[in-house]
Amino acid sequence: MASYTDDPPHPRDDLDDVEMQEREDDYKEGQGDRLLPGEDMENNTDFKVEWHLRTIWVVLGSLAAAGLVFGALVLFTRNFIVASRTVEEPVEMHGLGGFRRPPSDYILDPAWDFEAPVKRREYKWTITDIVGNPDGVFRPMISINGQFPGPMIECNEGDTLVIEVDNQSVNATSLHFHGIYQNGTNWMDGATGVTQCPIAPQRKFRYEFTVSGQSGTYYYHGHQAVQASDGLYGPLVIHSKDEKKYQQLPYESDRVVMLQDYYHDLSSGLLVSTLEPGSEASPIPDGALINGLNRRDCSKLPQRMCDSSSCTLPHIDLTANAAHRLRFINVGAFAWFQVSVDEHHFAITEADGTDLMPSYDNRIMISPAQRYSLVLNTNQTSGDSFWLRAKMVTHCWKEPDLPGAGADEAKAIITYTPAGKKKVAKTATSLPTSKNWEKGMEVQCKDMNTTNYIPSKYEPAPVFADYSYYLRSNLEIGDWRLERGFFNTSTFRPNLQQPTLHRSVEGLSTRNETFSATSKLDGVNSIAYDLKNDFVIQHTDIKTVDLIIQNFDEGNHPMHLHGHKFWVLGQGHGMFPGYESLGLQPQGQGILAGRETALDKLIRRDVATAEGFGWLALRFIADNPGVWAFHCHMAWHSEAGLSMQFLSRVDQVAQWQIPEANLELCNAKIEDLEKGAAPKDSTWYGFGIGG
Repeated sequence: MASYTDDPPHPRDDLDDVEMQEREDDYKEGQGDRLLPGEDMENNTDFKVEWHLRTIWVVLGSLAAAGLVFGALVLFTRNFIVASRTVEEPVEMHGLGGFRRPPSDYILDPAWDFEAPVKRREYKWTITDIVGNPDGVFRPMISINGQFPGPMIECNEGDTLVIEVDNQSVNATSLHFHGIYQNGTNWMDGATGVTQCPIAPQRKFRYEFTVSGQSGTYYYHGHQAVQASDGLYGPLVIHSKDEKKYQQLPYESDRVVMLQDYYHDLSSGLLVSTLEPGSEASPIPDGALINGLNRRDCSKLPQRMCDSSSCTLPHIDLTANAAHRLRFINVGAFAWFQVSVDEHHFAITEADGTDLMPSYDNRIMISPAQRYSLVLNTNQTSGDSFWLRAKMVTHCWKEPDLPGAGADEAKAIITYTPAGKKKVAKTATSLPTSKNWEKGMEVQCKDMNTTNYIPSKYEPAPVFADYSYYLRSNLEIGDWRLERGFFNTSTFRPNLQQPTLHRSVEGLSTRNETFSATSKLDGVNSIAYDLKNDFVIQHTDIKTVDLIIQNFDEGNHPMHLHGHKFWVLGQGHGMFPGYESLGLQPQGQGILAGRETALDKLIRRDVATAEGFGWLALRFIADNPGVWAFHCHMAWHSEAGLSMQFLSRVDQVAQWQIPEANLELCNAKIEDLEKGAAPKDSTWYGFGIGG
């Protein structure tokens, strides 16, 4: 083996939490007349006058309260947001729900043409800072075109996507299109310090790439520090002409359901406290959102500026006696979710863009960045509304009692609608009385048993691995009591003004002595790259690569490889038991006798988890030219350095030229590029000396 190593109770289901849409539909004829005094009250003048006077005082009191809240928000914004801005720009205030993207925006087009000719789809996005209250608590957020969450991109395989980004935020940013191969457009991958420089404030950049060779459920998110946690994310769905063939269960409707662990504080501040000396735990979310929605009881949050009057729980209307596809995406920074629908089983039909033969269950576990499609049948007779529950698995945290009973779960209301009727009036009778499943809560954060999942399309893994690498993953405490993430002896630090891709292309194309000497190398390149903070494994031509990841942490690490899907050879607890346990020859050099089908039905995906004190074995084909990040998708871990890179097809990369628009991004001042980035370790050098 080629290796590099250095040896709670549920919240109240009260009526205040019910989403009230299209209230005019609930307004019964004649109801207005009953609000007025009847004829028998004509002589009760004193009563009538008193009633009107009270109404006036109530209105005046409400206006005064609203004025106080708005004034407090202005002061909050000036003191904590605007005061820290280096560019004078207004911060949008959204206290009445105007920032919330309509739930209907995440319902896929039922008349979509899967056979349409390929086309160019263009989007213009302005990234701005706003103040919003998705669950009631006001906080600074990052938005796209003033709304949260981001817009859905829906396209066909073969389409070209053009996203014009105008960064009007105070911080530098970038967008990564998670799971997209970016074959031939590595510089559009959006990983700051790896494939591009950040988009500095007041600058623009155009992402343009063609989606080919893949379909299914994906998403995009900010890739500068933990900006996705502040609101910079949205879904991306790619349709295939063969979608109905490989999705073997027909369905009437199709929609996205995004799950987010939600923090009431800016990620930049949380990141500083996470990386500072003595910190040994990631920040715990304050709650959770479904498609950006939830409603908190403000009386239980006296320390926060909170107004939940405009907040709602998500409401999902599904035609009765039909099948419906729900595409779940965990867009969060830290939490796993356990997802279930009361009194319903469902079929799991997709994982990370891979179509699956239907596998039936009544709940799923989903890690950050993973995606699963479920097909749900609305055929229960016990009622016409049911709770969809997305509960964070808090047992995996240092403080499992946080964020507290009720706050650890986001819920949506699924309502059966009669055929032909689009919406249902939300009344008291529509509040679910459904029963949760009796099975206990999961206490371990690890992938479901994916050996039960059989891909719809036959794509067996290659029989022979050209190289097998052993990677030790760990969070370690080093100098100045700083806990950092490591692969073997390397902890990643991005070079925001000279990304790895730019340095590699320049060194290879100009025949720099260092790069020329290693251009034929397959393996760890410790000559052209600084192994301490820039761990790069490179390959020429097309190679099949195995990764054996041994996790020495008690916590789990969902691993994501940019630009590829990998086959999951196996995963488990304890030390890696060896290739033989997988039915393979040592070093992955073929299949053992009698185990000829060992590679036939493996799931292929882009996020898989090394559980706490466990192992993960992956195989991928290094055929996509470029520099590709491989990192833990728990955002706090990756920002702590649990990331490395693969440089594939060195022979082709040597012939590249970086587009001028990408190079122009790097001409910004370094202090502008670093806005919003993780703090440097040097911030704390000397910490505690002389204290």
